[in-house]
Amino acid sequence: MVELSIIIVNYNTGEYLSRCIKSIIENGYSLDKIQIIIIDNNSKDNSIKLAKQIFKKYNAKFKLIENSSNIGFSKAVNIGIDLSIGKYICILNPDTYIEKKCYSSLIDYMTLNENIGCITPKIVNSNGQLQISCKRSLPTIKNSFCKFTKLDKIFSNNEIISDYNLLYLDEDKIAQVDVISGAFMLIKSDVINKVGKFDEDFYLYGEDIDYCKRMKLHNFKIIYFPLAKAIHYKGKSAESHPFAAVYHFHSSMIKYFKKYRNENNSWKFSFYLIIVFITIKKYLSYLNLVYKNSFKLK
Repeated sequence: MVELSIIIVNYNTGEYLSRCIKSIIENGYSLDKIQIIIIDNNSKDNSIKLAKQIFKKYNAKFKLIENSSNIGFSKAVNIGIDLSIGKYICILNPDTYIEKKCYSSLIDYMTLNENIGCITPKIVNSNGQLQISCKRSLPTIKNSFCKFTKLDKIFSNNEIISDYNLLYLDEDKIAQVDVISGAFMLIKSDVINKVGKFDEDFYLYGEDIDYCKRMKLHNFKIIYFPLAKAIHYKGKSAESHPFAAVYHFHSSMIKYFKKYRNENNSWKFSFYLIIVFITIKKYLSYLNLVYKNSFKLK
């Protein structure tokens, strides 16, 4: 009987996808209890070919949906959700590597603690450093400004200023947080039945923030669980289209603030202020990419 459905949305991630699948298969969780679903957004590389070789090697079953175009992350996840039959559903990026016993540790904790909507392990970069996006607060005008100006890193121990990425929290202690990363979200299927599927207006980026916001509106807990660990080789899909990635990231943040701006009347002026900040940051990011690319051409 399937307990865990794992949804992987893939787009040009090369050998990272097959590494990810290998880490799932070798994780220690019974293959009879796992359903692996790959939604490919019209990749042009060899990532799917390599993935098929891994499944064949381990004689493991999987579902593969090959889209004729890149339909975006949220829409692809929703296709995976419709195909999922597990009690738990994991949204997993293809450029992640799951360490041993990760899933069993997370599911055991969810089973023993009530009202948890979703959970994530400690996610680290390839150098072992914490990926700070794996535990966050919901974005506000204040904490977005502190992150934009990098005040949060200067005053990382200050709970007010470093609130966006919760830099003041001990990275090795279990914590209830507002937002976890879409790179690894383990969600109870009955929570999805209540909260709904991902908002497809978020083409790429921001969908994890929006979904966590909606879970909190339904009074579900969101847990950062560092006793389990995963490595995330961040942004492998985005590397092939860096300018598009910058566009979609900043567009998604604007969509998020627009979606929830009517919650608080005090946002009326602040909303326009944050839109200005996001727009400025977007063009600064474009300039940074142009600057980096100019050096590559020399």
